[in-house]
Amino acid sequence: MAAKCGAKVVVNDLGTSAFGEGADSRPAQKVCEEIRAAGGTAVPSFHSIAAWDSAHAIVESAVKSYGRLDVVVNNAGILRMSFSTK
Repeated sequence: MAAKCGAKVVVNDLGTSAFGEGADSRPAQKVCEEIRAAGGTAVPSFHSIAAWDSAHAIVESAVKSYGRLDVVVNNAGILRMSFSTK
């Protein structure tokens, strides 16, 4: 939605499985392609936010690509279903 309104977006997705394993650049690439196809501007980032240096690299990607960073939206998480037999 932000890109549709003219925002320039850094799509960050490490691309891990639902179990938090591995890495895959395709999810972030696909979202960027969809944004560009709709006329928006987006660059992918494949960094983990678990470490300061890699989280900092995401910010640097925005600044390098667009000259500044105005807003950060954290919409992330992995849902692990757990069922108790109690």
